[in-house]
Amino acid sequence: MKKVELVWKHPFSPYARINQVPIDQIRQKLIEVFNKWGKAGCFRVDNGEPFGSPAGAPTPPLALWLIAHDIDLTWNKPYCPQMNNRVEKMQDTTQRWAEVQACRCLQELQAKLDAQIHIQRQLYPVTRLEGKTRAMAFPELITKQRVFSSKDFDSKRVHEFIAKKIYTRKVSSVGQITHFGQTIRVGKEFAHQFVQLKFKPDTLKWQISNSTQIIKNIADNCLTDDRIKNMTVFSKQKNQSN
Repeated sequence: MKKVELVWKHPFSPYARINQVPIDQIRQKLIEVFNKWGKAGCFRVDNGEPFGSPAGAPTPPLALWLIAHDIDLTWNKPYCPQMNNRVEKMQDTTQRWAEVQACRCLQELQAKLDAQIHIQRQLYPVTRLEGKTRAMAFPELITKQRVFSSKDFDSKRVHEFIAKKIYTRKVSSVGQITHFGQTIRVGKEFAHQFVQLKFKPDTLKWQISNSTQIIKNIADNCLTDDRIKNMTVFSKQKNQSN
């Protein structure tokens, strides 16, 4: 008897998870949201891509792009969704109100979500807000929006953010490390040792050291305007030795 495999496909998206969506598409949707509702002041995100990363991994390029546009990020602790409990609850409520599972197509889903969001924001009285709607209680969300503009981009914000971090790498048997897509020669005399890298925003160099000495300073070519804008900070590059 021939075996038949059943493959489930999501009716609304070709992607099963948000971290499978190309970051260019996510960025474009963020820009659309900013143009409609104003630029966010801060994102609270979890530790998964595209905004977060596992412990010890570099900050994702989309997060660096947001930081360069003067949008702060607050990362939840790993495996602590309760730190974002209001958002999680809001998503659950919106999903139930819109009866997402009963929607037959993307257009119907979007129409129902738009309707329920309007009710939740403009019409629904909230007890803890003394019976006011959210729109009545927080009018500045509509009247005092931050304007999004590509002219607000400033790579110095990323430099200052990265400068607060220390990255640990293990030197290979041939005296090299890999960092931000770069293969860097540290020296065979440091083979199998752990070294630390710290970014110096005033000189735009990476300082490489171990527990006893500063080994060398390497000029950065990852955190440039173009690479941050194009979200290619971690693309592979040629070897560096000095």
